[in-house]
Amino acid sequence: MNKEELLQELEKGINAGEISREELISRLSLTPSAGREISATPKDSTHFSMTKMLYVLGAAIVVIGIIIFVYQVWDDLGSLGRISVTLGLGLLFTVIGSVLLKSKPENQTIGSVFHAIGGLLVPGGAVVALSELNVDMVSVWPIAITFGAIFVFYLLLNFAHRSSVLTFFAIANGTAFIYLLVEAMIDGPFYRHEDLYAYLTMVVGASYLLLAHAFRGGWNNKLVGILYFFGSAGFLGAAFSRVFDSVPWQMVYFLLVIGGLFLSAYTKSRAILVVSTCFLLAHVSYITGEYFADSVGWPVALVILGFIFIGLGYVSININKKYIAK
Repeated sequence: MNKEELLQELEKGINAGEISREELISRLSLTPSAGREISATPKDSTHFSMTKMLYVLGAAIVVIGIIIFVYQVWDDLGSLGRISVTLGLGLLFTVIGSVLLKSKPENQTIGSVFHAIGGLLVPGGAVVALSELNVDMVSVWPIAITFGAIFVFYLLLNFAHRSSVLTFFAIANGTAFIYLLVEAMIDGPFYRHEDLYAYLTMVVGASYLLLAHAFRGGWNNKLVGILYFFGSAGFLGAAFSRVFDSVPWQMVYFLLVIGGLFLSAYTKSRAILVVSTCFLLAHVSYITGEYFADSVGWPVALVILGFIFIGLGYVSININKKYIAK
């Protein structure tokens, strides 16, 4: 008896009432509980999503409450009190987060929440401590060194706990340290060195992209989308600031944004795709207004620009369908 004949015999038996569907499912070990388990999975994921959302909301409320409380009692506090309610609280929450991560490794969310609260308070608290200790901040060096120390602090914590939240604060404080270090090393305010900061931002943006690529599939995978977005936005945004009144940059920038589109397909990143498309539209708009508005008339230029936008939107959607949304 081949497979087709066997299936026909089973169908006849079920139709004749000789065997029920439940008996067949039970005999084949296809219990209905499997279906219930499958259907329960979305509920569990919804539950976990709601839990994480409540954690984030609770952390935000705690931070806002602390800020409002400190603002209300700030004038009544002495130097020690001001340091305690800023840097002290931040370090306290950080310690609690570390203890929870160590004691409950199976549930790192609650520990990460306390680390998030601490991470928001520690940098500001460190600056308050410098001010209350009467450290001369005419130079940027004290603040730069402080953020460098915070960066190292979060690096060490991250090596100990391997948490994406700690990685985020290490990257954030490290970025602040880089900008402050450059500010301390050069003479004059930052707006006199626009070129330097533009190229620095491009380097930082490229570093974010490399970090995102390195984090894919690892325990920092949650940061990949954020790093792709800020990395591409920083790199292309800083490069776009070089476009104005610079013909070489105007030509090079087309290559950069097209490279961003190819990179979005390679990395399967919607963030890079959206950012690259937006900056490509901005660049095309600038080029159209700069070179074609007076020659063919602004209304005609707008019509051409509109069709270009439609074409770029079509290309962007196709890149998303073919290479990203798979």
